[in-house]
Amino acid sequence: MLLVYLLFLMIVPLTAILLLLWFITKKKIFGKIAGWYWIGFLLFVVFLCILDVFTSKKKIEKEDIYGDYIIDREKFPGKQADWQYNHYRYSITKDNKMYFYITNKEKIVKTIKGTIKLNNYANPRIELFFEDPKFHIIEEDPTLYREIWSFYYVFYSNKYQNVFFKKGSWKSID
Repeated sequence: MLLVYLLFLMIVPLTAILLLLWFITKKKIFGKIAGWYWIGFLLFVVFLCILDVFTSKKKIEKEDIYGDYIIDREKFPGKQADWQYNHYRYSITKDNKMYFYITNKEKIVKTIKGTIKLNNYANPRIELFFEDPKFHIIEEDPTLYREIWSFYYVFYSNKYQNVFFKKGSWKSID
């Protein structure tokens, strides 16, 4: 945006000079040049606005956090991601409850219940509170990563290292 302001500060005096020359010399070319400068400037601003829509990372609101999460098999595809996909998922409810599911494909084997606290940063971050027993994936608070159209969470596990979760509904991959 600084570039837009600098261009604007350059075009205004230039336009004033061109309009003054047009008024003094009565040659229309100076008015046309000033007009083309302004058309170019406005097209440049429109281009920057469109570019911003397609390159800015998603702004995450509190409402975006609630829902079901599954293993993101696209970050590190392979057998390990497929296995994790079939064995872990979680849900966050609007009353700030978190249910971490240990599964065997579609069957939920164990549910670990906890609560979350949404911290008020530019993008809400979740802080986890679970009763014992602790489970290695949810021992630490996850990190939120934003992309252009979506976001995902990364949990640290002492068994798997980084475990990637994205919003979505579980579907069989067999």
